[in-house]
Amino acid sequence: MISLSKLIAGEATVSRQITYGGDSSFIPEKLKQFASSLRPIVVWNVTNRCNLRCLHCYASANSDFSELTTEQCFQIVDSLAEFKVPLILFSGGEPLLREDIFEIAGYAKKKGIKSVLSTNGTLIDRDMAENLKVFEYVGVSLDGVASTNDRFRGVEGAYERAFKGLLMASEVVLSGIRFTVSKYNYKDVFSLIELAREHEIPRFCLYHLVPSGRAEFKDDITNEQRRALLDNLLREAEKEGMEIMTVDNPADGIYTYLKLKEADSEKAEMALEFLKFRGGDSSGIRLANIDHQGNVHPNQFWWDYTVGNVLERSFEEIWMGEDELLKKLREKTKYLRDKCGKCHFKEICGGFRVRAYRYGDLWGADPSCYLTDDEIQ
Repeated sequence: MISLSKLIAGEATVSRQITYGGDSSFIPEKLKQFASSLRPIVVWNVTNRCNLRCLHCYASANSDFSELTTEQCFQIVDSLAEFKVPLILFSGGEPLLREDIFEIAGYAKKKGIKSVLSTNGTLIDRDMAENLKVFEYVGVSLDGVASTNDRFRGVEGAYERAFKGLLMASEVVLSGIRFTVSKYNYKDVFSLIELAREHEIPRFCLYHLVPSGRAEFKDDITNEQRRALLDNLLREAEKEGMEIMTVDNPADGIYTYLKLKEADSEKAEMALEFLKFRGGDSSGIRLANIDHQGNVHPNQFWWDYTVGNVLERSFEEIWMGEDELLKKLREKTKYLRDKCGKCHFKEICGGFRVRAYRYGDLWGADPSCYLTDDEIQ
């Protein structure tokens, strides 16, 4: 995750609270500690059930009941706590379909692990909103305004219910919007940001599409559109009141640095220093995924590669073991080829490896990198 607001304006309102322990310095001490360890943030898909059918769902979630018991989930939390994992992002499917989701998150809290929630928001009503206090942050997925969102998410009326859910959640807990950009909703990005500002939503997080599950390369925007999108997002990041973030394309950080360098070299160097701690693809390093059956993966888009099962071995044993892919991801600059291999910024960026893998070469160029040959040299 790259906070454009942090790089551009030096302020990351939501990240400061849930990630940096309230530290407002440009490079917080907690970030330095996190970047120097292999204790990952864990995205945990606690269910494969979902009440929507989104075209981009990496989990291919559906109405099938496929999830672990409450006691098995407690066992997983114990394993994560023993390894001192700092944060769990509960996802799905739709995690709020689990009646025990608040119990599991509460158990994680007792074990010293912060929890955040990724939800489609359609199930949040006034009563449920009160239970959301167990989470540090709630991200509600909205992929456009009105009918754009409903077409994207496969259910008529989803937008209205999700936006109401977001507003109710924001009354009791830090909340924000999660937006996955595609060729179907590209034009709605800034309308949704404007709407969020009107309602004082403190974070807008834009996810670049990753071909996985039901999502394919044909659904994505062009790199020309991606570059124009970043230009406009950087202008939004200059404004107060909302943290603008992007996810799953580490080239965004380098592009931001290069744009800053044109205007303020000192500020640019500070941004570059920050990116040494917070830039790049953390998959298999400081980002892990556990699916609805307890299988561990390098990230949530990589379910075709399993490192182990946390019900059979401890998370620490799996994560710190001898898995060949994890070892290579942790020293990936040795293996990078093509555009990523010759890039001056490969130590900080390195492309998004699973996207390159889906394109045909795990260590080749990330096809969503929009930087020119001159820029990467």
